[in-house]
Amino acid sequence: MKKMYTVLAATAFCSCLAGGLALPDKAIAGPQIDFGDNGYLQFDLKFQGIMDYTDFGSGKNGDENRFDLYLRRARLVFTSMYDDTWGAKFQTCGGTSATRNLGGGGYETNNSNSKTNSQIRLVDGYLIGMFDDAFNIKIGLTKIPLTRGNLDECFSPLSHERSMFVYSPYGTDATKNSRDMGFVATGGFFDSHLKYWGAVMEGREGTSEWDNPFNNNTYTTSGEPRSNLEYVARLHYSFLKPELSPSAGGYKGTYLGKKGQVLTIGVAGAYEADAAYKNVIANGYGATVVGDDTVDYKAYTTDLFFEYPFADGGVLTATALYLKADFDDAYKTTTSVADLNTIVGGLNGQKEGYYAKLGYILPVTVGAAGKIQPFARYENFDVASFANVKDQNIQQFGIGANYFVLGNEKVRFTLEYYNTKFDKPTMLGDYLDQTVTHASYTSYNTYTAMFMVVF
Repeated sequence: MKKMYTVLAATAFCSCLAGGLALPDKAIAGPQIDFGDNGYLQFDLKFQGIMDYTDFGSGKNGDENRFDLYLRRARLVFTSMYDDTWGAKFQTCGGTSATRNLGGGGYETNNSNSKTNSQIRLVDGYLIGMFDDAFNIKIGLTKIPLTRGNLDECFSPLSHERSMFVYSPYGTDATKNSRDMGFVATGGFFDSHLKYWGAVMEGREGTSEWDNPFNNNTYTTSGEPRSNLEYVARLHYSFLKPELSPSAGGYKGTYLGKKGQVLTIGVAGAYEADAAYKNVIANGYGATVVGDDTVDYKAYTTDLFFEYPFADGGVLTATALYLKADFDDAYKTTTSVADLNTIVGGLNGQKEGYYAKLGYILPVTVGAAGKIQPFARYENFDVASFANVKDQNIQQFGIGANYFVLGNEKVRFTLEYYNTKFDKPTMLGDYLDQTVTHASYTSYNTYTAMFMVVF
């Protein structure tokens, strides 16, 4: 079932790789089959497992403590280059028992056998054209190159997970939150210090369905006013060493000091004309448009990344991001349940906020080559509408540590505690049993243990 909360978890499941044009990192790459003069087919397997403990989510009122264990990401990746210019990428993503809502909190279902379980789907499929340092292309299903948070590789976050507030507002399909069909060009100048992305994407399309977690009914949004394309542009400049190659499409949340001294500042924007209707009222489980007024979708973001390896082996990593997504306050004149949660509101709709993260690899070795990286993060976002609450502010603070067993990304364990705080009381709990008698929360705590393996 495609509900907003499923989307948030699915986004985390499937927004996994940097989505770039670059060839795989040979230091952590899987088996490779060579053919022709320069051709090859690369296979990669990646897994991530989670154990969560929260102070709500079980019991008849959903306010008792809860444990959850699940495989969040199971990834099979095929990267093929026919020659030095032409290639393709294809990757699937799946998971099991994905009951946690990774954004605002709560749980999607108490049924571990629901059809949201064990789904395997295509998340990337695109043609690669590597022509020149200044111009490379992707055509197909690929990452929307707006925010650094979305372009961060999900198997290399600084904390246990990337921010859930950095995705696009379209649809209830996971591929429409971080990925879209389209054309993406990227390249670098000045020895790769200056890098750009330019994209023409499908953007908003048709109507969307949303399953209300509070009453388990399915609602339908209004349709798109006009079938316009979405345009995305991104630019960054690395002041010290270049962070990415000219053909690379995405980042990592931490490079473990292996890139040397990095200081990168990025800016980006996205635009789609007439993306939504301004006045939409509820009509049973559907939506009725009042008048012809429309609103454009506009988004602006800026970000910073800094990493500095010290002579004693310690590595400092710091990153921050600001994002504003705007629908001209259409949520104030919209009462359609689905529109408020998938088109102009929800965690992917109109919002404004920022995050900051800080990590430090200790100058010690644990085991044969293991590295310990304590970290902390803070996120603060004003969300137009979330879980039937308008003008909501959501804050998260987290602290934890990563253990890189082999000194690289091949095997990783993470422990993190984080607190989620709401400015206005919000109903959470076990959503299939959610009723008006369930408790409302202004904050809750989560304790997470995670493993990742990449080969």
